[in-house]
Amino acid sequence: MPRLRALTALGLIAGLSMPLGAQTVRPAVVEYHEQARGRFELVNESLFPLTVVLDVRGFHVEPSGELIESPLDTSVVDVRLSAMSFRIPPRQTYVVSYEARAKSYPAWFIISSALTGARTASGLNVRVILPHVVYMLQEESLRANDVIVRALEFDRPTQKVRLTLENTSDALGRALSTTVSGDAGKPQEGGAFPLFPHSIRRVEIPWPHDVAPRQLLVEFADFKLDRRRPVSAAWASALGAPEQR
Repeated sequence: MPRLRALTALGLIAGLSMPLGAQTVRPAVVEYHEQARGRFELVNESLFPLTVVLDVRGFHVEPSGELIESPLDTSVVDVRLSAMSFRIPPRQTYVVSYEARAKSYPAWFIISSALTGARTASGLNVRVILPHVVYMLQEESLRANDVIVRALEFDRPTQKVRLTLENTSDALGRALSTTVSGDAGKPQEGGAFPLFPHSIRRVEIPWPHDVAPRQLLVEFADFKLDRRRPVSAAWASALGAPEQR
């Protein structure tokens, strides 16, 4: 089964080294409320014309954050693209439009762009895969009471904070940012991630200090989770209610 790393990875390179110039998809991740009608750009910054083939795929995300591709269930999600294959001249941009609807929401899929034709400085051909990830959200947003902090631990040997969240609802939401802070050093960012319906998500955040952090802040679109600990307490569990915004 083909695999992509977590959603923070915006592209996979199949080749020995990067080509002259670069290829980019923008935006890489988008959200819609129910039906999607959007577009994305593929940018060819190389000196070579590129051949592009598009493929629409389904996926799910493991608790670790690993994204696993799967065939799209076309009986549930219908996606229509303005083109399935095309060429992009050197230093040019191509715009792909699409429409998507689902039998029920939330729903999600990937439009995968396979770009070929670029070569490395040594003349080797390079194939680049760039995913455009689409989330079609439900009418009602994820709520603070839907999200439970199952674990919050500081692993001193590895200098990482380990967070486990559970979404107990039918709604899909995305954490827009994750931050840990304390008396030592600057706050550390853990990045954004999706929280799927009835799922567990584990997140690791670097904390390069011997003293445990004192605060975790996870921000969603409509609320934030704010967890703090006393200086003398062992930070092995998360207590307290989510804070509404």
